[in-house]
Amino acid sequence: MLSFGNPVAQRLFVIGQNSGLTDFVKWLKFLIVTTSGLLTVCFSSSHAMPESASDQTSPIPVVVQFDWIFNAQFAGFYQGIEQGFFLDQGLRLELRGGVTTANTVSATVEVPGLSVGSTESNVLIAEVAEGADVVALGTMFQDSPMGWMYIKGGDISKFSDLADRRIGIHSDGARVIELLLREAGADTSELDTFKASHDPQPLLDGKLDALQCYYIDEFVKLQQEVGDRAGIFLARDHGYKAYSQVMFTDRNTALAKSSNLRGFLKAAKLGWAYAFANPEETIDLILEKYNPSLDRDYQLRSLAKIRELMEPEPGSLFRPMRPDVLENGQSRLLEYGLISDSISIEDLLSQQFLPHD
Repeated sequence: MLSFGNPVAQRLFVIGQNSGLTDFVKWLKFLIVTTSGLLTVCFSSSHAMPESASDQTSPIPVVVQFDWIFNAQFAGFYQGIEQGFFLDQGLRLELRGGVTTANTVSATVEVPGLSVGSTESNVLIAEVAEGADVVALGTMFQDSPMGWMYIKGGDISKFSDLADRRIGIHSDGARVIELLLREAGADTSELDTFKASHDPQPLLDGKLDALQCYYIDEFVKLQQEVGDRAGIFLARDHGYKAYSQVMFTDRNTALAKSSNLRGFLKAAKLGWAYAFANPEETIDLILEKYNPSLDRDYQLRSLAKIRELMEPEPGSLFRPMRPDVLENGQSRLLEYGLISDSISIEDLLSQQFLPHD
């Protein structure tokens, strides 16, 4: 027997029984019960909609353009993706390695939508001086790891000895070594620089006397090859002041996507903290998903040196850049004709999106 919990349906049932309008009342009872059920479903659905809509929201795509290959240098981004930190901020990252482009800044700003790149601060200043409309969001490395490595035991003992040698250089340091050698009082008229790869093999073969490098990366590889015979002159020890792995985006993006950039930087910081706390797991991730050709010990050593640059003391991870360091770098670029016009460092910096926790 049917049971009608609706009071109106119950009353109609009684009326129908007593008045002889059985068929008509049966139809009304069916209509009321059906309508009541539909209203219940609709009411429940309206309360569930916000959760359902949230579940179906697609994460915002972000292109991240690195200025180097996939290795430990960008470990925080790999772990940020792996641990879901970026997804927690509603972001889905596409990582692009530096080997795909000769100019990281132009490659970044040409991407439609949200994109972030990384490069040396002096490179960024030079690009802005040439007309690039970008802003610096913050830095990963608190100092530059740039240097020139060589093999000890020959006739190189001090930095000025490089003034008349064959030096392999890269695009981001094409004139830095000449600038620093001149500041050291050396005659650079016989300096022989040429574009070289990041592979130390030509150095081992004696085809060049020194090779530009990052001490967190290529120098580690040279140490693996020759041990204590590996020597390096760090640019920072000879007056070169710059930040490295400076994160930047175009100005319009910074204005329009402020909340997304805050989320991006928060997730990146969490990713780096996780990578440093779990180095073995992080290197496993790099070798498994990003660059299987790398040597494990090489990457572990590199990650340890990277931490020294990113977190020189507790709590300094993603510490804001100092304007005076950037002003100093710009002064050198102007003095040696590397840029023709100065830029506003205040306008370049857009570090308000950095996480403070």
